[in-house]
Amino acid sequence: MTRWMRTLHKWVGLVLAAQFVLWMASGLAISLLDHEEVQGHHHRAAVAAVTPAWPVGTLTPAQMLAAAPHAVRSVETAWLRDRAVYRLAAGESAWLVDARSGERVTVDAATAAAIAAADYVGPGQAGAPALIGAATLEARGHHAPIWRVDFDDEDHTTLYASGQDGRILERRNDLWRWFDIAWMLHIMDYTDRDDFNNPLVVTAAAGGLWIALTGVWLLLASLRIRRTARPVVVT
Repeated sequence: MTRWMRTLHKWVGLVLAAQFVLWMASGLAISLLDHEEVQGHHHRAAVAAVTPAWPVGTLTPAQMLAAAPHAVRSVETAWLRDRAVYRLAAGESAWLVDARSGERVTVDAATAAAIAAADYVGPGQAGAPALIGAATLEARGHHAPIWRVDFDDEDHTTLYASGQDGRILERRNDLWRWFDIAWMLHIMDYTDRDDFNNPLVVTAAAGGLWIALTGVWLLLASLRIRRTARPVVVT
């Protein structure tokens, strides 16, 4: 039993050793990377200290709700650049309505480019906005349509703006992309990169626990064998 367990312990340990190295290496990389730069905050424009006063003569939230094409979960005031709008949301969808006219506001390519330019501070020049019909890994967790705007700075900054309500969804750069790879290796989610409870990581963690417990058992068994095998000295 001890010999069989020792052999199994050795081979399972060898299989898990590679993942333990990846865990430690990726965890070290995550802890060493600068969080502010990973999040792209060094190229983010400062938020205005004073919010513009809401203009007079706008439609009321009750009027917005009454004119909505379907049930609305929430309504809030917002600004799309210098335009006063209402943001309405229902389920996974959201849309903007002009606060004065009540007309629906479309976030087109020109609007997305202006939003990205206002959010970005840096030496890069913006490329043409590209409309994404489905969320990519860099914009995971968000709902399409999404505008992608790339900047030609040394960090290869990319901004993602919602095609529904114009909000900046994500700020990505090369440092974040390295962080994302390290995060993928750390949690062993090689598809969506956001499931910390996926079967692979649970199996590896359970295997590591098994290695630790069997290691203690084998150590105790080895000590017991040595004690019983100790020769008796007759004087």
